[in-house]
Amino acid sequence: MSVINYQRYRFVARLALGLWLAGSWVGAVHAAGGEDELFEEELLFGEIPSVFTASKFEQKVTEAPARTSIVTRDEIQRFGYRFLSEILQSMPGFYFNNDRNYMRLGVRGFSILGDYNTRLLLLVDGHRINESIYDSMDVDDLFVLDVDLIERVEVVRGPGSSLYGSNAFFGVINVITRDGRGLNGTEVAGSVGSDNTYQGRVSHGERLANGVEYLVSGTYHESGGNDRVYAREFDDPATNNGIYEDNDDRQFDQLFGEISFGDFALQAAFVDREKHVPTGAYNTLYNDPNYRTEDKRAYVDLTYETQLEGDGNLLARVLYDEYEYLGYYPYDYGPPPDYVVYRDEGESQQWGAEVRWSKQLFERHRVTLGAEYRESLKQVQKSYDVYDTYLDIDTDAATWALYAQDEFRVRDDLILSVGLRFDDFDSFGTTTNPRLAVVWTPVSGTTLKGIYGTAFRAPSSYELYYNDGGVFQKQPDELDPETIETFELILEHQLTPALRAVASVYQNTVEDLISAEEDPADGLVVFGNRDDIEVRGAEMELLGNWHNGWRGGLSYSYTLAEDADGSRLLNSTRHLLKLNLIAPLIEDKLTAGLELQYESGRETLAGKHSDDFLLANLTLSSRQWVPGLTLSASVYNLFDEDYDHPGAQEHGQDLLEQDGRTFRVKLQYAF
Repeated sequence: MSVINYQRYRFVARLALGLWLAGSWVGAVHAAGGEDELFEEELLFGEIPSVFTASKFEQKVTEAPARTSIVTRDEIQRFGYRFLSEILQSMPGFYFNNDRNYMRLGVRGFSILGDYNTRLLLLVDGHRINESIYDSMDVDDLFVLDVDLIERVEVVRGPGSSLYGSNAFFGVINVITRDGRGLNGTEVAGSVGSDNTYQGRVSHGERLANGVEYLVSGTYHESGGNDRVYAREFDDPATNNGIYEDNDDRQFDQLFGEISFGDFALQAAFVDREKHVPTGAYNTLYNDPNYRTEDKRAYVDLTYETQLEGDGNLLARVLYDEYEYLGYYPYDYGPPPDYVVYRDEGESQQWGAEVRWSKQLFERHRVTLGAEYRESLKQVQKSYDVYDTYLDIDTDAATWALYAQDEFRVRDDLILSVGLRFDDFDSFGTTTNPRLAVVWTPVSGTTLKGIYGTAFRAPSSYELYYNDGGVFQKQPDELDPETIETFELILEHQLTPALRAVASVYQNTVEDLISAEEDPADGLVVFGNRDDIEVRGAEMELLGNWHNGWRGGLSYSYTLAEDADGSRLLNSTRHLLKLNLIAPLIEDKLTAGLELQYESGRETLAGKHSDDFLLANLTLSSRQWVPGLTLSASVYNLFDEDYDHPGAQEHGQDLLEQDGRTFRVKLQYAF
């Protein structure tokens, strides 16, 4: 049997096993649930979950003008999620590129190679996390929060610029944190895992008798990483036969605190992360331990929020953000041998303010009005080595915006949501973006939604001004914002009290896409407004949660993403199939959390295709065998699947090798 046929046989066998497990679960759920009469007693959606992010006020998910997903703190624990990226990976339509430095996020078939996650807006309790130099937001070990501090994650798909402005291109992710009264004491947690990975956390929170509520937490993490990363493109004795050894380690610290009294709340977060990079990207020396990056993020957010008479709400916030990046790139400038470590730096400081007023008017209107302002205090980009300084700039950036939304309940079964936002950027000018949604409930348990909207992403300071003096990248002559126009139809139907179905079809038209390409005249990479993109797709999802403890979701996503000439978009996955199951083994004291994630291949820069793959993750968790004690054991990539992600322009590899089977054991104690 050939190697190719063997790998295909192994993949099919694993997929068959996954489908068998899914079928077994469905059968077990039906048997555990009994007949339809018992289903009526095992009510899941009697309390319809609510979402805040879609409209900037709490509303039922069935009435939200968007396709939404929610992951709760309990699910984060049951599935053994370690990072925000793993939480998002469980949701329909999301996929990732791991380049062994940063996790690049793809959604609904769209992911530009080398992008810094600029086309999704990430919030923590409504605070914008995308920083102001690269427009980046991080969802892995550089995210500002330990996942144990997350109460829930809300994801709103589709254009969100009518409320949130730039970066809300394909959607908005809002991470809601735990509060002091929910923690109500002290928690300590520790974990050990594969690749010499260790993590520890100490948290304390409570609500005092005088009304003051607070939470403080600190986390430390270190990992040796994969000690042997192979790249066939470097398989030569001069480059250690393609093996990158002992240079995949990472370390990070996280601090988080919040305190509230009355209508005021103060929140602050900090993360400091260092990562060695085992890829030889940007033409650096392969297998050199000096190739590493350091990142720091911090913010402070002071919020005043009060309830007004007549179901009204007023919010005012002032915020401050910092971001710092340091890159160390080893080169040999010879002949003769001339070893140099090239430094690349970015540092930003900005402040901002927001005022938002929302109120129920004339019985059937929920009106929201808001204004935002952000201004950079520092926006430095610098690159240099021992011979010269190639870039040293400090640019200014300021933007202000006004937005309004009216949720008009035309009838008890019909809602019309209209939103509009005006943004003014000193870098390119103004833009106006609307959203229109119709939400109709023709019969109880069935909702139809029709949504139209536009969004934009402003070019970042990095895209506008970066020039490393002819090493890899140069500054563009001109760069405009990219835009998207979206149409989406959504059907939500309650099949039984315990089983809900969601289906949607959508079309996204992207114009003036900002992407990096190599200039054939000098071989340097430069950003520009490239071809238009057309994305059409469909998503289907079943969500179940039974009173007997069984919970799960089954989703399938299909996407067709094409350039203006009709060719398939690079790094676009066409098929995603996901299964998430929580099964009670010994009542609520011992549960199993199983994930199956199938992904079809993607086209690479070299015109090839990565292989399809199936990942399985399994977590066993126990609670309250000892009061206050929670134990969990997780195996990731259970079948030890051999798979790759496409490389970006900075990589010498067309495909980047991913990790095989890993594990984690975690202990948490609350007192």
